[in-house]
Amino acid sequence: MEQLGGPRLSDARFFGELIDTALPGLEAIPTLVQAQNYAACRRLFASYVRSALDEEKFFSVPYEFPENKFMLPGETEAEAARRIERLRLISCGTPHQFEGKVDWFCNPTYNQYEEWTWQLSRHHEWKLLAHQYRLTGDETHAKVFAGLFESWVRQAAAPDEETPSGATLCWRTIECGIRMGASWPYTLFAFYKSLHFTDDLLTDWYKSVWEHGRRLRTRHWKNNWLIMEMNGLGQIGILYPVFKESGEWLQYAADTLNAELDRQVYPAPDDFQVELSTNYHYVAVNNYLRLMRVAQAYEVPLPAAFTGRLEKMLEFYIKIMRPDGYCPDINDGTNGAIVRYLKPHQHLFGGNRLFQWLLNGRRGEGPAYTSAALEYAGMMVMRDGWGENDTWGFLDAAPFGTAHQHEDKLNFLLHAKGKYILTECGNYAYDGSEMRKYALSTRSHNTVRVNGMDQNRRKNYCWEEEDVQKKAGMLYRMEEHFDYAAGVYDEGYGEAEYRGAVHRRSVLFLKKPEGMEPFFVVTDRLISRDQNEYEILWHTDAQEVKVRGMQAQADFLHFLCSLNADRGHEVGVVSAQKEPEYQGWQCPTKQQRADLPLPTVRYIARGNTLRVVTVLYPDENCPIVQVTASECAEDTSIHLQMRDGNEMLLDERDFAPADFDCAEL
Repeated sequence: MEQLGGPRLSDARFFGELIDTALPGLEAIPTLVQAQNYAACRRLFASYVRSALDEEKFFSVPYEFPENKFMLPGETEAEAARRIERLRLISCGTPHQFEGKVDWFCNPTYNQYEEWTWQLSRHHEWKLLAHQYRLTGDETHAKVFAGLFESWVRQAAAPDEETPSGATLCWRTIECGIRMGASWPYTLFAFYKSLHFTDDLLTDWYKSVWEHGRRLRTRHWKNNWLIMEMNGLGQIGILYPVFKESGEWLQYAADTLNAELDRQVYPAPDDFQVELSTNYHYVAVNNYLRLMRVAQAYEVPLPAAFTGRLEKMLEFYIKIMRPDGYCPDINDGTNGAIVRYLKPHQHLFGGNRLFQWLLNGRRGEGPAYTSAALEYAGMMVMRDGWGENDTWGFLDAAPFGTAHQHEDKLNFLLHAKGKYILTECGNYAYDGSEMRKYALSTRSHNTVRVNGMDQNRRKNYCWEEEDVQKKAGMLYRMEEHFDYAAGVYDEGYGEAEYRGAVHRRSVLFLKKPEGMEPFFVVTDRLISRDQNEYEILWHTDAQEVKVRGMQAQADFLHFLCSLNADRGHEVGVVSAQKEPEYQGWQCPTKQQRADLPLPTVRYIARGNTLRVVTVLYPDENCPIVQVTASECAEDTSIHLQMRDGNEMLLDERDFAPADFDCAEL
């Protein structure tokens, strides 16, 4: 068989050094190697593999549908399989028609988006074909898979050990982990008996898996990548015992993953992965659980800490859950349905009362708490109940995190009346586009900019390993009738790192105001010796936004602000703007060019040190007509004028923690 590129392993080394020829059925391999009869080695090895693989044991692991954007909207799996057979493949949501065979180094995106090529080699298509093959027995699926594998393994030769992860298009270590821990195992067990999976191809498969194992053992990365890499390495250790190094690889993966639970996950009760992304938190959890499921099926022990810690990491999603059952898209996060995260793992955590409550449609005994404070992660979830129409608010006073960060400290989100009304831009494809830059920026979140500059923690931020044990410094208080939380941003704005301004934000949630709907009072203290222009942003997923004086209304959400136009302050709405900078956009998915307009209320306050109070009242009928508050930062009183002529007087000192002086905010 002509060797165009890979596998790079020679038959002599593979059969002579790397497999355990003491296993029953492989005893003749050394003699054949000595005679350089490698064709016979391949036949014997393939026969051994087919007799040793236990498909019943492997398929006791619940099937997991492949992830990422590799299908067309509304496409069935059967339709996707036929499309794949025509070599029309999709990566990162963008399709491309190949002719004759797949070029695994291709990049058809309009701006050479590197993730397209990298993620093409995650091989989700192979797993989909494998699943359809198991359902139908259609040998066309097997034939197409064999062609795809042969084209990939010939083109994508494994790199030298010292090659950095991102310096290769087909062997980036994250893809190595995903292939070994998600797509390749199911593919092997589905197709290994097919005549199209020839002895030569099956041997090359095992060679390539060994090359994956060596790369993952010697060239792994960190954060969620490391979890995926070690899941892949661990599954090689379990599923490929024919390799001499399999036992050591499994032990190394298990030890590494056990240690990473303390390195990458904040202590209880937070249990949030340190990237502080609702998406990559699940990536970490799911890759632990992928390895656990395979280990359980093969009766291989893993560290006892895995089960309890991962259960708490899944409970994290219930703590932050919006009333609609989704999680907020924090940092490079996702608007994922939380039942989708819990359902695949209920057999592992069948006794968890909270999981059963949610999976049963919120019937039965729910959480004993409503609001939740994540002291290490610096996040406050405020809610008045667990119903779909209850009110939910979220303050992000978090540290910067270790990856996938947005410049969004003190961002505030709101869900009420069954709608995620106060939202943000969301996530976008990891390219270098203006939309990606916007999604990462302060101006795509509900917080404050200074003199047209965004927060800039990224420039000099350095995560230290001991930071996982540090609390974020968020102040909070939770009571029956109200919640209160406060945080500070003082880490500089703009590329020049202007540090002449500090933003301090507090949020008061009045859960049970007499004769009123639950509402929020946001106090922004903007502290500086310089004369600045402060931009306070509120992104609204609304059909209509109206401005009257210094007040705004986005559908049923009212914004009542203490700023006075007579003092040079302004309010306006911006949507779908590209010049002079992007503003007023929403990215519901990570897919390129999938952005939508998002009306954004924009308050401009001018001065040095100011206090700005904004009431967010989520109901069509707002009883408040005016908010009055001194601009003096040390003042704590707030005056609400009601439509019926009555007044409501609030003082922050009545709601803040007892041992804290609100004047210091």
